[in-house]
Amino acid sequence: MKAPQKKPRQRSTKTISPWSTVSSSGTHLNVEDFLTFRLTRLSNALRTNLTKPYLESFDLSLPEWRLLALVARFAPMRFSEVTARSGMDKGQVSRTLRVMATRGLTKTKTIKGSGSRSTEALAAPVMVSITPKGASLYKAVLPVARKRQADMLLTLSQSERVTLYSIIDKLSETIGNAESEADAE
Repeated sequence: MKAPQKKPRQRSTKTISPWSTVSSSGTHLNVEDFLTFRLTRLSNALRTNLTKPYLESFDLSLPEWRLLALVARFAPMRFSEVTARSGMDKGQVSRTLRVMATRGLTKTKTIKGSGSRSTEALAAPVMVSITPKGASLYKAVLPVARKRQADMLLTLSQSERVTLYSIIDKLSETIGNAESEADAE
């Protein structure tokens, strides 16, 4: 006669928050309870399951969409401002803008100053603007992006949305978050 098999332990759908009694030393927090760990996992899941599917249908990468949305909203703008507002590093912004220019979505223009040639070459500002093709693509993607974002936000109650927005603001102020208005993901 066989012994009855134990059922695998079911994980509760309601998790008790390890943050409810967090001490200033955080000694009882496991790595998977870290704020950075949980937000990174959420961010990665949102990017993979929410944003990337609709961007693929428009043949856009996530960095391209981020910069397209930023440039569409604020252009013309200096390259340095694109970098600062996007939260991306200069190299990635430069590579992405080069691809976008090749695709006819954006254009860049070096602004010549009245200084010496050597200082101009080092610090000549580059202005970034959107092309009509880029503006058209942005106008096509934006309603889809807005709808997908709204669908996700509407899984929360109104009070949860208000609280989450407030919490994100508070944490951003505390940590010194750079302004990132380009996150139109």
